[in-house]
Amino acid sequence: MKKLLKMLSVLLISILTVVALSWPMHTAAADNVIRNATFTSLSEMQTRLGNASESLSWSPVYLTEVENYYWTFCDQNALGGTDISLNLAKNAYRNLEMLLDDGYTMDYQVLKNYCSEYLQKTGGKEDAFYKVLTDCLSNPYLQNRPAATVTATTYNGRDYSAVFDAAYYYQNNPDLQKSIGNNPPELLRQFVEQGINQGRRGNASFDLNTYISQVDAQVMQSMLSSSAWKELSADHTAPLGRYSYSPANYYGKFLGHYEAASADSTDGTKSSDSTSDTTITSDVKSTSGVYNETSDKSVYTNEPISSTVANQRPLAVMIPTDSSAQPSYGIGSADVLYEIMEEGGISRQMAIIPDWHNLSRIGNLRSCRLYYIFAAKEWDPILIHFGGVAYMKGTIDAPDINNISGTYEYGTGGKAPGAGFFFRTSDRSAPHNAYISASGILKACKRLGYQTSLRSDYYNAKHFTFTDTENTLADYSNTQNASVIDLSKVFTYTKTRLTYDASTGLYRKYLHGRSQIDARTGKQLTFANVIVQNTIWKKLDKKGYLEFQMIDDSQDGYYFTKGKAIHITWKKTSDYEPTRYYDDNGNEIQLNTGKTYIAIAQSGRKVQFH
Repeated sequence: MKKLLKMLSVLLISILTVVALSWPMHTAAADNVIRNATFTSLSEMQTRLGNASESLSWSPVYLTEVENYYWTFCDQNALGGTDISLNLAKNAYRNLEMLLDDGYTMDYQVLKNYCSEYLQKTGGKEDAFYKVLTDCLSNPYLQNRPAATVTATTYNGRDYSAVFDAAYYYQNNPDLQKSIGNNPPELLRQFVEQGINQGRRGNASFDLNTYISQVDAQVMQSMLSSSAWKELSADHTAPLGRYSYSPANYYGKFLGHYEAASADSTDGTKSSDSTSDTTITSDVKSTSGVYNETSDKSVYTNEPISSTVANQRPLAVMIPTDSSAQPSYGIGSADVLYEIMEEGGISRQMAIIPDWHNLSRIGNLRSCRLYYIFAAKEWDPILIHFGGVAYMKGTIDAPDINNISGTYEYGTGGKAPGAGFFFRTSDRSAPHNAYISASGILKACKRLGYQTSLRSDYYNAKHFTFTDTENTLADYSNTQNASVIDLSKVFTYTKTRLTYDASTGLYRKYLHGRSQIDARTGKQLTFANVIVQNTIWKKLDKKGYLEFQMIDDSQDGYYFTKGKAIHITWKKTSDYEPTRYYDDNGNEIQLNTGKTYIAIAQSGRKVQFH
């Protein structure tokens, strides 16, 4: 505890001693700083810091999260420590990015001078904090503050479409109609550089004040539930309980702009805005040669596909089936969708999405289970999930798996690779409001050293066998009618059902008696092929965690297409080998061109159809 407090005090002293920022909206006098009401004056600050220097310059923009801990929990005997932790250095970097969001007010020369001063203080030792600070200097928007590159939805490559709509902004700001006109890129520029701090609203769906209230409530709850707070006397001054002094920083948090981690909390747990990466450099898990896919037909659907999409790794995204979590964003982009039962009598989905670079909001996202990893491996995907369970240890963290997780990757431990790139929204309550964007995934892959092109050691060019014409199953003597596929005895909570639409030749999917739709497009999920894969399973413990035998050659199932069904068997021989499906004559079934839904059914739970 005392060691952490020393770390906090050193970081705060270092930053406060050097940072002099121009503040566009609240330029505060030195003795009237907007901050924790308990310590507002310069003299009081100096007293607390044991520093009588008159040269200190204050700004209302501070490392707010560090300030929360420092001013609430710091024992004055902890002042004067010399250690600094890497997580705190990363938190400083995250907050320096936040400062850049404030209209790029961070002064380059001030930071550069401090880097030199700090190096002198360390006796020339380029420690972790020094490296973080010098890395900040490479940000081009600190140097001469060049004009930002802006499109109708992006500002310096950052996607603002979730919080900004140019038509809405133009219509609701008459003064900008006169000064800027109906010019979407320039309206976005005004919004980012001035409008946010002016309190202007960017679109009809995102309410900043509501989001601020939710975030600050979470910060305060985290502070009050920490062991450090519980150790204090009942009359101790309450924590600051605030994420930031800047509205721009809340936008940055919501949009997932801040890559680096927050500080560890005083009770040893991670804050909700942090990653658990322990190094700033890339954590490279595995690389292999690049596979060059030359086919112009998708291995997932047999549909025409661009070379770019054909040669990029797909996503495998964990998505809930909970009624309160519907609808999900981006699930309609899945070319292959798995649904498997988990503990608690509820199923979960894994969406295999090959064409994902245009998705600004993917999810909501939930945790993974071990058997999903084995199902995912045959596609060589980048696995997107929000934690997991202890049974995943040794598999999810193996060198061949490239995963991005919003929290500890196997629930009770492991890393949280790329956690800083997830974001939460205010339109739903946790845990059903966690998302990630394509840009966030790409940044995480770059940070983690993940290969986004197909890996030659793991990629398979052939999964399904597709027909060149149309398979109506008319050639089979045992064909059965299947206009309705009822999985209510397989997935008892969702009562998953698919109905055949003869006008399109596709099956429409339903959850909880309602059409399952993609929130991004508003369209119902449809599939050309439906596979029910009966699978050996067992319960692992009293909590009800399940195990499915995903590598097997003894089980059967059904294949559905064009309103008909046939009995099949399936076979999977190793992790990265595709699952093969065979008719009763021993031939691989021929799927129709289009998307495929695969229900992994617990052996003994029967699908009904008619």
